[in-house]
Amino acid sequence: MSVIDDLKSQWNEGNHTPSVLLTYDRSALSEIARTRARHQVSRAMHYFWGALTLQIIVYALFSHVWIRSWGEPRNQWLCLAGILLYLPFTVMLLKKFKQIALASPGRKVPDDSVQKRIEYQYLNLVSFYQFKKRYEYMLIPASSALCIALLFQLYVPGGLEQHISSAVWLFVLTLLSCGWAIRRENRNQFERPIEGLRQLLSEFDQ
Repeated sequence: MSVIDDLKSQWNEGNHTPSVLLTYDRSALSEIARTRARHQVSRAMHYFWGALTLQIIVYALFSHVWIRSWGEPRNQWLCLAGILLYLPFTVMLLKKFKQIALASPGRKVPDDSVQKRIEYQYLNLVSFYQFKKRYEYMLIPASSALCIALLFQLYVPGGLEQHISSAVWLFVLTLLSCGWAIRRENRNQFERPIEGLRQLLSEFDQ
């Protein structure tokens, strides 16, 4: 036996080739995909419950001030404007997150693949996030101005007209704090989950 044959024999003895190749369990892979998708979507769903609770509080406060200001048309119009300002955002929030929940990969629906459901969740999440970013450019400044105007009208002697500079400073500080909070919120509850779902879908394609 040659030296090469001897070395080859020793190699084969130390590196046994399995007689049966490992196979992947399709149901196990599907469960892994569902778990990963649920983890990403649940982060966005936390935003949904928090945002819905906040908007209920906003509607309740505007309604309370509207009733309290009966006979003061200026304050009542400000309250009505605040309610109408938040209404489109609430409708879109409920619509998109209902679609995301109904497309949960954990639900057993015939003739609907896990990949298709994750893709549907991904598209709805991206769609709402794009709407959220555009709408908040108008919503945050307008709602901040409304709330500050009502605050000065109701609780500061002399009203808004006699405290313009203080109201402007409060408006600027409110915008800065809201901008910081929203940027952090978007990164944790939208950008990262969207990127996670995108990576999961790319693994399906591969």
